[in-house]
Amino acid sequence: MRNRQFALDGLDGLFEFTNAQVNPDRHSTSVQDTDHPLYRRRTIAMVGDDVVANALASDATSRRIMAKGLMPVEGQIVGARLNLNIMKSKGVAVQTIHSGNSSDGYRRGKGLYNGSALAYLKYVCLTDAFFNVGQAARERIASAVEPKHPMGSVDGAYSLAEPNFDGVEVRFDPRRLHLFCSEDNRPIQYAEFVTLYANRVYARGRLIFFDEATAPAKVGTSPSEVRF
Repeated sequence: MRNRQFALDGLDGLFEFTNAQVNPDRHSTSVQDTDHPLYRRRTIAMVGDDVVANALASDATSRRIMAKGLMPVEGQIVGARLNLNIMKSKGVAVQTIHSGNSSDGYRRGKGLYNGSALAYLKYVCLTDAFFNVGQAARERIASAVEPKHPMGSVDGAYSLAEPNFDGVEVRFDPRRLHLFCSEDNRPIQYAEFVTLYANRVYARGRLIFFDEATAPAKVGTSPSEVRF
């Protein structure tokens, strides 16, 4: 519990929801997933393990990384994101797990998407998760200067929990959005529990959303559909 409290210290995100609890000292709003208007209970039929295994086995980079046997352990700080190469070449959605570091910068917008690749999984569960996007890289993608490449991740403590698709659905497309957002394009900063599967994140427990004052500044002139 002590670690979880530390994870929430200093978070800001003024946002209006029914039953939200506002901390007037920090101007932050804490929202339970079940109080969010977009909360849903879901059952999702995931792709078969054999489909994922075959896709990874047919990719040289994936084979090399997986051969190292660097699977994260419970509680290890990691970053997670959709593997763009496997999705593009094989049409199979696989999550890349990136190593964390000794810094807690991922709690302050410094995503772990540049960390060494540890493993590839069909889904990833994290606790105390922060949603991070590199704004300069996002602008280069949004303005078509560069093709899509890793510049965003969900970062937190790795969990061996079973996938849970209940909660608030979160998505990110750098050509449309400069931050991870709920379905109504409201930018999310933190979730107590997440499951990453395919190109979606399912956020549960305590949720904190950015407001205009606390969100990372958008870089460049490319439009964004983010709403505050």
